[in-house]
Amino acid sequence: MNQKKSTLASVAQLAGVSIKTASRVVRREPNVSASTRHRVEEAMREVSYRPSIAARATVGSRSYLIGLVFDNPNSNYIVDLLRGAMHQTREEGYHLIVEPIRSQDTSMIHELRRLVVQSNLDGIVLPPPICDLPEVLEVLKQQSTPYVKIASSESSGGGLSVGMDDVSAAMAMTSHLTDLGHTDIGFILGRQGTATTSRRFEGFQRAMRERGIAVKPEYIYEGDYTFKAGLLAGEQFLNLASPPSAIFASNDEMAAGVTMAALRRNLVVPDDISIAGFDDSPISTMIWPPLTTIRQPTQAISQKAISLLINDLREIENEDANPTLPFDLIVRGSTAPYQ
Repeated sequence: MNQKKSTLASVAQLAGVSIKTASRVVRREPNVSASTRHRVEEAMREVSYRPSIAARATVGSRSYLIGLVFDNPNSNYIVDLLRGAMHQTREEGYHLIVEPIRSQDTSMIHELRRLVVQSNLDGIVLPPPICDLPEVLEVLKQQSTPYVKIASSESSGGGLSVGMDDVSAAMAMTSHLTDLGHTDIGFILGRQGTATTSRRFEGFQRAMRERGIAVKPEYIYEGDYTFKAGLLAGEQFLNLASPPSAIFASNDEMAAGVTMAALRRNLVVPDDISIAGFDDSPISTMIWPPLTTIRQPTQAISQKAISLLINDLREIENEDANPTLPFDLIVRGSTAPYQ
């Protein structure tokens, strides 16, 4: 026998509140007392009330949809980013719309505008490198669409943003390598034009300067955060007459590529060469030896980004509109003292 579907009116009646008050709890608006919110939520559970996104959007002016656009070849980073964002939107009563875009395409701005308008997004999350594109920020301002940036550059303007101290993290990794006695250290940059790439390189250079160690031009390789770039960088470094004794890659996928290049030459990691990465992505523990790396809290960063954005939509003041989350230096088997 079919059961009658519960309605907002039945929730309101059971909780002893008006339909308007019940709808405010459903929309998670801030101006509801804790006791009232508790009664309504208990009533929702008792009658198994599950509001649809469409129904909630009809009651209020919001769509309860948050967008996340990305243009990043690092699949592990994107997966962690999406996991955090999906978890937090679900916790906040919102849904996430994900859209890959190519920042180099001439149609990128048109596609972004179409996404915002057709999906009626309440807000949007901008990871790198999209967060640093002035034309993207201009479109969102024209559409009056709130946004939050992840790992943006200081020159990309104010607004909500969240990230990690990439400079200090890269300094910590470089110091780890120099403390092991390495002075000939190769460095693989990430994707050109991104703030994370420039900041990690800045940290590497700063740590080397503080120890009075020269950064050799032949030990610098411009990568793009892909495994292939790391493989090519490793081959180039290891073909030098005096190859580096340690290689620090700007992410784990490139570090894994370097490991492959070393294995092709029958080199033993870390006895013959030390290799370090950045991010602590799944690949860091899938290869042998497991990578020494910087643990970037990517999921926590995307969760915080969603939280900042939704607080802004609810007109709840964020205590810190530009938080920086902590990193950890994870020492594993891919680095060892210089021999």
